Amino acid sequence: MSHRIVITGLGIVSSIGVGKEVFWENCLQGISGIKPIRGFDVSSYRSRLGAQLTEIDFKTFIRPANLRRMDRIGKIVVSAVRLAIDDSGLNLKEEDSGRVGISIGTGLGSSDTVDQFFRSLLKEGPIGAAPLLFQTAVPNAITSHCAIEYGIKGVNITFSHKESSTEMAMTFAYHLLREGRADVILAGGGDELSEPLYHVYSMLGVLSPGRGKGVEGMRPFDRDRNGIVLGEGSGILVLETLEHAKKRGAKIYAEMAGAGLSGSTDGLLRYDLKGDSIARAMSLAARELQTVDYVSGAANSTLDLDRAETSAIKKVFGKQAKEISVSSLKSMIGEFDGSGGIRACGVALSLYHGMIPPTIGTKHLGPECDLDVALGQSKRKEIQSALLNGCSNGGSNISLWFKRYEHMDS
Repeated sequence: MSHRIVITGLGIVSSIGVGKEVFWENCLQGISGIKPIRGFDVSSYRSRLGAQLTEIDFKTFIRPANLRRMDRIGKIVVSAVRLAIDDSGLNLKEEDSGRVGISIGTGLGSSDTVDQFFRSLLKEGPIGAAPLLFQTAVPNAITSHCAIEYGIKGVNITFSHKESSTEMAMTFAYHLLREGRADVILAGGGDELSEPLYHVYSMLGVLSPGRGKGVEGMRPFDRDRNGIVLGEGSGILVLETLEHAKKRGAKIYAEMAGAGLSGSTDGLLRYDLKGDSIARAMSLAARELQTVDYVSGAANSTLDLDRAETSAIKKVFGKQAKEISVSSLKSMIGEFDGSGGIRACGVALSLYHGMIPPTIGTKHLGPECDLDVALGQSKRKEIQSALLNGCSNGGSNISLWFKRYEHMDS
């Protein structure tokens, strides 16, 4: 038996708001989370902007005894999980803990902790390497912290696929639930913005303004786009079988209806410039392509990805391509490997409320990005279904298909 999968809870920790309500209001208003970097010195770089989180009182979300064992990214994701659980109305004490799972994606995990660990190792040798730093530095520590905090004894898994990490975590959860191997899975993930990460991206020349001309900024699909602005945060979806959700009278935001995965072989630091592999993932995700009304784009203000994604959308939808609304939430929250969870929450809210969030910062579409991109301000639109694209350089492409639940037979 194949189960239908629905979204019943959303947990968001982002640079434009903590919690579903604040995040969504700022999304619709086109509020930017991108500001001058604070916390570490970027004076020697051409790029000095980032979408960093504001100060968060993690004690609001996490028990003090567990809080002491977590590093920053652990606290961020565990807090997003708490927000998702609360939003869903789940009472985990009443659930079969073996039928509740967690699936987390993170591109780099505890990048700041890893940096601290190796700095102490280089400075003082093995004696200076703090054991607590080591155990939080491993990528699956984040997922483990979530499971320990909330008593989750079902599937516990971590994925790292660069910019498609959280999309992979949601795909895995979706298939397990469809097969009836769990009732509920908390899926999504996140990443943090750290000093070593900023340094590496700057040295690679991919941060706006990079090696190009023009002012610094995040401008997906714009003719003057010249690189990314890094961000951070976490987004978690409560995914559960429709039967389980209906049994407990849960509020349903949307239905997750499909996932498509593909790869390309263009190089470790390159995207599929023709968009063929991205198009393949989109086609595999949605069984009813004629009903897709909105694409939440992976576009990240790079010359290559924005053009490749545009090409993919045209290849999949043909003449209909310019009738499909497109936007990139990365214009507000920046680009980071774990952004897919936050963007998936945005898609669920778009379907639920019938609103397309804007792509801010973009003024003039590039000639090769001639789609119906929502610019400047949000717009109302009845959305039957939507695609979320996750594309990483190096060849991993994932497209997730979501449907409006109210328009489905229940």
